[in-house]
Amino acid sequence: MEGLTMKYFVLKPRSKTKDDVYAEASRAAMKTYAKYIWDVNTDLSDQLYEWVNKEHLKSLDCKGDD
Repeated sequence: MEGLTMKYFVLKPRSKTKDDVYAEASRAAMKTYAKYIWDVNTDLSDQLYEWVNKEHLKSLDCKGDD
C-alpha cells in the first residue's frame, strides 16, 4: 500500500450515532490491544477494557440513523 504511510492513527471509541461502525471498530481494536498487553501492563489493559465498556454502554443510548 503505497499511498498510506503513517506512524500513528487515532481511535475514537465514542459513538456519534447508534450505528457508528467507526466507533465500534475503534472499540474492537482497543480490546484487542488490551488483550495483547495484559501480561506486561495489567493496569493499562484493565483501564482500556473499562473505557471500551463505558463507551459501548453510551452507544446504546445514541440516537439512531433511522
